[in-house]
Amino acid sequence: MTSRAGLVLVTGATGFLGAHLVASLRAAGCEVRALARATSRTEALEAEGVNVVRGSFDDAPALDAAMDQVDAVVHAAGGGIARRAEEVYQANTDSTRHLLDAAKRTKVKRFVLVSSLAAHGPGPMARESEPARPRSHYGRSKRAAELALERYAGDMEVLALRPPALYGPGEHRMVGLFRAAQRGFVPMVHPRGTLSMLSGRDCGDVLARAATQPGVPSGVYFVSEPEPYVRSEMARAIGAAVGRTIRVVPVGVGVLRGIGLASQLVSELRGQGALMGVDKVRDASAPHQTCDPSLAMRTFDWAPEDDFRTGAREAYEGYRARGWL
Repeated sequence: MTSRAGLVLVTGATGFLGAHLVASLRAAGCEVRALARATSRTEALEAEGVNVVRGSFDDAPALDAAMDQVDAVVHAAGGGIARRAEEVYQANTDSTRHLLDAAKRTKVKRFVLVSSLAAHGPGPMARESEPARPRSHYGRSKRAAELALERYAGDMEVLALRPPALYGPGEHRMVGLFRAAQRGFVPMVHPRGTLSMLSGRDCGDVLARAATQPGVPSGVYFVSEPEPYVRSEMARAIGAAVGRTIRVVPVGVGVLRGIGLASQLVSELRGQGALMGVDKVRDASAPHQTCDPSLAMRTFDWAPEDDFRTGAREAYEGYRARGWL
């Protein structure tokens, strides 16, 4: 990877994707600074030599200080697990606008947003040339963040990368499927439908390239493994990872919506956001959620090294090591 090493500010560095991104940036020779909330645990980052700056997205002086002499910003923080829709827009759209304002004030050269396939909306083999039609509040909040980038294109290089569902050790959203596989079955809506996937490690790699490679055009890029997975094949890969021959149990869209509503009600009673609430179901209930990553692969001279068939085993071992299974 040819890169212009420099100082990169990362948001969301304490999360699953953020950890992979920081590792990739450091491997590229970059100095990394992390913006973290006052309550975030940052010992692991600091042990790796990452400079941690505390602050919130609506604290303009803290953002200006965090971006002092920064060459690029990668906004990897965001939210899809929230109690109310407005919280999703605050986490994804408003945070991006605040960061863009600070990046303009401090003359940052490049801004990279971690968006989502949901910003385009579900469908078969989405491409950058197609109009975005997001179905969920999460997708619409990410699309609004992408549109905010366009207003700053004259001030800096602006890129939005749209990954699909991520997997790997430490990514907790798939734990329920692995737990079901241990019992010998995996529930799956639209078993003949398709999904694009990407490992956290590969996503961190392409984000680092987007932040550091010279001459990269501003714009939106889909990033994923080149070939999508049939959902039933994905379920069987999870079964193989846990050492079970599993039965794929078809789940109707109506049942999924009921599960989403129940999950949301329980989470609201607990004062928490729902992992699979009503809003997430709007995307998950579509038969196809796939994209074509060829533009990103050409632009960033990048190809994913992992695939879900083998990555599922690594994810399973990681879940067991953390006591999640």
